Amino acid sequence: MCGRIAQSFPDGSLDRLIGIPGAKIPRALRWNVSPGQSVVAIHQGDGRKRQFCMPEWGFVAPWEKVAELARIKPINAKAETVAASKLFGSSFKSRRCLVPVRCWYEWKTIAPGVKQPYALGRTDAEPITLGGIISLRRPHRDFPVELSLAIITTPAPDSLADIHARAPLVIDQADWPVWLGEVSGDPSGILKRSTVGAVGAWPVSGAVNRATTDCPDLVEPVEIVASAMAAEGIA
Repeated sequence: MCGRIAQSFPDGSLDRLIGIPGAKIPRALRWNVSPGQSVVAIHQGDGRKRQFCMPEWGFVAPWEKVAELARIKPINAKAETVAASKLFGSSFKSRRCLVPVRCWYEWKTIAPGVKQPYALGRTDAEPITLGGIISLRRPHRDFPVELSLAIITTPAPDSLADIHARAPLVIDQADWPVWLGEVSGDPSGILKRSTVGAVGAWPVSGAVNRATTDCPDLVEPVEIVASAMAAEGIA
């Protein structure tokens, strides 16, 4: 699954990556974004041009009248079922998006009751883009449109499966135009060719466990403590 992300990028890297000259990209440096918070996402706007939006992470069905009363707010959608899902299907058809991240976090069990957090991303700190879907709902005709988001996941590649069995769908730049609906094509095929295998993983501080902690040190690699290494059988 994907339940925590970092959206912090070197100056200009996101502008270059997404290709929106002069766009007013949100610049808040965020290293520990949790479900229920807003995330930076890129979608197809007017005139098939890329635009930024800030949906809340936690998908609310379009038919829900009151978001706070929604029975479920899934943060992830499985690639295997997203297109045919009653909950996600319409969003997959017409409201796919990209979620640029510095990395995402997973927790690996290394001993009974002991979990080591890992960051998963590019070691050169350049952004990677995850596939997502947006729910667009208007609680009342006099209210503004509300956006919410789910990140699509796939089975993790062998290189990451020992940390977690699933991983976010990582979309290669060559597939962005089809994924965003800028050109014709089959987005379902993209679900089967995640480039997550190019992602690396490194252990990070347990400070990331606290959702309110948000600082650049969270993405820095750390040494696994000796007791934990022994429990994992690598010491």
